[in-house]
Order: sequence, then C-alpha cells, then structure tokens
Amino acid sequence: SEAEALLRWVGVEKPLIQPARDPRFGEVTSTSAFALAKSLRRDPRKIAEEFAAKIDLSNARLINSVVAVDGYLNFKVDWQRYSEEILKTVIGQGEDYGKSNIGLGKKIIIEHTSVNPNKALHVGHARNVCLGDTLYRLFSFLGYDVVVLNYIDDSGTQMADVILGFKELGYPLEPPDGARFDAYCGDTVYVEVSRRIEEDPLLAEKRRRIAKLIEERDDEYYRLNREIVEKVLKEQLKTCWRLGARYHILNMESDILSYDLWSEVFKKLIRVGAVYKAESGQKAGCWLLNLSGHPVLGREGDEILVKSDGSTTYVARDIAYGAWKLGDTSRDFKYKVWMRDPWSGEILITDVKGDIEKPLGEAEKVINVIDIRQKRPQEVVRYALELMGLKSDKYIHFGYEVVALSIKDAVKIGYEPEPGQEFVHMSGRRGLYVKTDTLLDMLKEKIKLEVREKHPGWSEEKVEEVSEKIAVGALRYSLIKPDTDKMIILDADEMLKLEGDTGPYLQYSYARACRILEKTTREYSTKAPVELVEEEKQLLRRIAYFPEVVEDVGESLLIKTLPNYAYMLASDFSRFYEKVPVLHVDDVELRKFRVAEVLAFKIVLGNVLRLIGVQPVEEM
Repeated sequence: SEAEALLRWVGVEKPLIQPARDPRFGEVTSTSAFALAKSLRRDPRKIAEEFAAKIDLSNARLINSVVAVDGYLNFKVDWQRYSEEILKTVIGQGEDYGKSNIGLGKKIIIEHTSVNPNKALHVGHARNVCLGDTLYRLFSFLGYDVVVLNYIDDSGTQMADVILGFKELGYPLEPPDGARFDAYCGDTVYVEVSRRIEEDPLLAEKRRRIAKLIEERDDEYYRLNREIVEKVLKEQLKTCWRLGARYHILNMESDILSYDLWSEVFKKLIRVGAVYKAESGQKAGCWLLNLSGHPVLGREGDEILVKSDGSTTYVARDIAYGAWKLGDTSRDFKYKVWMRDPWSGEILITDVKGDIEKPLGEAEKVINVIDIRQKRPQEVVRYALELMGLKSDKYIHFGYEVVALSIKDAVKIGYEPEPGQEFVHMSGRRGLYVKTDTLLDMLKEKIKLEVREKHPGWSEEKVEEVSEKIAVGALRYSLIKPDTDKMIILDADEMLKLEGDTGPYLQYSYARACRILEKTTREYSTKAPVELVEEEKQLLRRIAYFPEVVEDVGESLLIKTLPNYAYMLASDFSRFYEKVPVLHVDDVELRKFRVAEVLAFKIVLGNVLRLIGVQPVEEM
C-alpha cells in the first residue's frame, strides 16, 4: 500500500498498517512507532512525530496528509483519487478481487466431515461440513493447493451394529419405498439394533465377533461391510454436495489399518523415549505416552496407546494417521477413482489393490475439523507428533461446539420434548437427531410459499432453484457466523429473516444491487466527483478492506470474520441505498459513478458470499 511505501522510505523496514478505528482520524493507522519504541527504548510519540515530519507527500497519489497522534501515525486520503482507485481495481478484477498468490506453491490439507458411515448427516455434522468447506474455499482463494480429506471409520463397533442387523437379525438390505439408504441404516437398523444389544448380552458378544471379522478382512463380512459403507457414503455425499462441499480423497479406516502405519510410528516413539510399558497397577502391560512434559495434559495422567491385549487405541491410530498427514511415514496409501462430484472433480478412495499413488507431500498446515469434545485426544496427538520431532505446529485442531435444535422446530419434525426442555441435543445411537436434509427441506418449503406468492409468474423450476439457494444459504450462514466455541441452537424462523444478520438478508442485498443495475443502461464511470457523501465513503472503505480481511482470516482461522464482514458490507450498502440516489440523479456523470459503486458492491458481496458457500441470488 502507499502508506507502507511511505514508511519504508523513511526507514521503517516492516511497516505495521491497519484500518483506522475512526474515519475522522484517517483511513489507515500505523503502529510502527510502538513496535520500534521497544527496541530503541524511546517514547513512541516522539518517534511518530519524527516520521510524520520526514514523510514526503510530493509524489503520493492517494495520501494527502500524515498526522502523529499519541504515537499513532494517521494517514488521510484524497477521496476523489482514492475512490477512483478502489472502483477501477474492483471492477477490473471482478471475481478475482481479494484473491492472492500468498499460498502459491504451498499445500494445505483439510480433513472434515468424517461421519460414521452408518447414518445420514445431522445438523451437527453440517456445521463441520460448512466450516471445513469454508476453509477450503478460503485457502483456495489465497492461492494454496488445497487437498480435502474425508476420513471414513468403516471398521468400528457402529458398523458391526449395522452388519449384525442385516446379517443376523433379518433386516432387509433394501430400504422401504421412498427412504434413503443412509437414513434407513441410521434411523431404523442402527437405533433398533443398539436398543436390542442393551437388552441382550448375547447380541453384544455377536457384535464383538463381527467387529473382529471386519477388522481381519474376513471375506464374507468385510465385503458386506464395504458394500453397505459405500452405499451410505454415496448418500451422505449427496447431502454434502447439497451444502456445496467438495472432497478429493476418502480415506477408509479399514484400508489404513492394513498398511500398519502404527508399527513404524510406535518404533519411533520408543526410540525417542516418548512411551513406556506399565509394569504394575491397573495399566500393567499397557504402553503409555509420557505426558509429564506437557503443561496441561501432564496433570491428567499418561495416555494409553496400546492395551495389555496388544490392541491399539483410537488415539494411537490417530497419531499414526497424523504422522502420515505430515509426510513422516515411509508407506503411502493406494487409491482408485471412486466417482466424480457434481463439478466434475475426481474423488479418490483408498483401495489396497488400487492403481493410483498420490503422496500428499509436505503441507504448510494440516487442519483437522473436529468438535471440541475431542480437544484432549487431538492435543495428545499433536504432542506425540512433537515428541517424534515433527513440526507439530502444522497440525491444527480446528474445534467447534455442537449444534442443537430449537424445541419448536424439533416438534415440527416429530420430536416429543420433555417438560421444561429448551433445545434438542443430537444422539445417533438414541435416534435423537435432525437430519440435515430434513431441515433443508423444511426451510425450502417455507421459502417456496413466500416465493410463489411474491412471484406468481415464475416457473416451478425457477421457484425450486431460488428456494434451494436461499435454504442452503440460510443454514450455512447460521452454522458459520457464531464463534466456533459457542453452541448453536438453530431456529428456522430466525434463519430465514430478511432483516438482520442472516444468509437471506445478504442474498437480498445482492439481489437489490442486481435490480438497481438492471434499471440502468449499465453504463458506469470510475471518474469521481470532487466531494463524496459519508455513506459513499463508508461503502468504498468497506469494499477496500476485503483483500486484507481475507488474508487476516487465512492467518487467524477466525472464520466468523467472513460472515461478519459480509453483514457489515451489506449494512453499509443499505445505508448507501437509503441516503444516496443512484437512478434519479440529473448529473449524468455522477449517476454513472454511483452505478460503478453499486457494481463494485455487487462484485465484492458476491465474492465473500461464494467464500462462505452462500450462493448469490439475482432475484428474490
């Protein structure tokens, strides 16, 4: 930026620039004097005053004054030139505005979704999908090579439950008419078998036997298990695609186990002295990870990795899998092309007989989107990788809180609440969950009624298309806008409001801009008037922040910053729309300039909406 260039010219090697908190003080502020004050042991106010006196503005195009105030350097701009620069840049770059090559030549691995393949996705899973997919969109926008993984736990007891139902308890392999296979497995087979196991200890023993046969890749049971897993997975992916999520690689746990990554990782842990075998007490015969060097985990006791019977724990398997993600295992998985997604992208799936090798190589970051209930196990994994000498700061647990449903919406889909209950938590084993598709369909039907009433001339196909976009946008926005450490209680009525902080409000703002542009000849000009009103300045100011906002989120991973920015941008446009006439202006050049402002807003809002997976809508 010009402010950074001016500071470098007076000797500041690493200028610190940020948007000014109050426009009265200027457009950007530098805190460089404070940073230098520590090393120079001088008063930051004096340093700032010296810089302000030295800065030469004779060759500056945009900045027309620099003032030192209490150690801060405040830069003011020539708004006529600045607004022209913003509009030329945004309109010239279009959908590329805000993109960056900061990630060029670097790889990021993101693993998300990872739902057990025995049920349909519920709205808690949808939060995982939407957060993970937003990270994928963000880092792709920043120029990184992003690989999205989906870990499929196809060998645990939850799959043994389903196989027990089909193989031993007579449940038909075909779902009832009209039912999806994932919903049938989760709502009927899994729930009912779980209940019967609680009542009959013999069934629990049969389940253990089946789980062992699957893990040992017994021909009959393993083949049936794989068939069911893939059928469920195809249905789950339909839901994920409906939410706009993309995947590149599906890693099946049963295949990963066959590569025995753990043996190699276990030897490394022994070699560096990170594990020991307990000789006495309740954990005698177990191998444990020594956590005494960890400031928090050490207080809670060491972690069992290998049980006394020789079997590994989930955490042990996650450590081995984490080492693979960081490129520290000698063995790699083989794949086959399983299917194509709706965008014609290939999806690979692990297959021990596969003919495709795809080493991930070294990644800048490995981001694991997993709910906060797994905070401790994930930190154990990260610490184990650190003890192995790996760059564990690359291994990131992106945690998030769970999702519940408001009582009134739960009742609408058949749930009977307890007295005094305020919201409904999800539980797959008890069958207490709201499927993502069920909620989307409920939202969509509600929207369709309003759309048909507002646009009686629309074809049913158009009503369907627009209503789907609004329903998905409403849900995605509701799932990513809160702090990730806050539980979400979803409420359909709140999600669909056209006023306030909602997805439909943003889509409505986009449609409003489209409507204004349709009423013009689409002629625009970036030549600015001498004076701009405050609402114009604020809109342009917000538009100019966008590239910096995107880069900041790439650094901080604070996803909520993107929906928050989108809402503030739409709010600024709303004030602009109310106070600044666009179509009814006699001055032709001024009208063309304001058309350019609306066009720039439409471009930037469209870009940020696509980043968060909310599809822009041209008519509502």
